[in-house]
Amino acid sequence: MRILLLLVCCSALSAQEVRFYVLAMLYRGPNATTVNTEESKKPQAGEKTLILAGPMGGSGDLRGSFLFDTDDLQQAQEWCDVDPAIQAGTPRVERHEWYSATGMGILAAPKP
Repeated sequence: MRILLLLVCCSALSAQEVRFYVLAMLYRGPNATTVNTEESKKPQAGEKTLILAGPMGGSGDLRGSFLFDTDDLQQAQEWCDVDPAIQAGTPRVERHEWYSATGMGILAAPKP
């Protein structure tokens, strides 16, 4: 329900009330492996430019995502191109323009 409400609210916002980003979706690549290698332990794409990154659960082809602090698809591609795992073909990447209401952020974990 929260997601639906967010989508409805964002669709009504003007260009001045939204911020654009690049969302990179990581899918199982041609050289995918379940074994952790030295390459997979190296820093991820655009490490200092990431707002968030993480793996997806389950065993499907969608393996994770990056949210880049840029609205430039080409810049995000350049950051992905130097990532060791992406270079090795472990994941393949799809980049998408993504936007959110200005001021939206990641909520802090609830206190116990």
